[in-house]
Amino acid sequence: MSDPEPDAIFRKRLLQVVADEDRHTAQVGVGAQLDRLGRKYDVYRTGVPLKGFDGFKDDITEDDA
Repeated sequence: MSDPEPDAIFRKRLLQVVADEDRHTAQVGVGAQLDRLGRKYDVYRTGVPLKGFDGFKDDITEDDA
């Protein structure tokens, strides 16, 4: 498997689909923050969700993200 794309490239793709209320997070978030936001919009660094990476917990609501 190839390396996941860097934050800057993933952020650029993510900014094309996020709603206005999530735009700030997409602009300043890094790493897992971007991954969590991407999951909300079905945008993944690898193009598809990877098996085993679906266990993120939302820090704010304590729900599965």
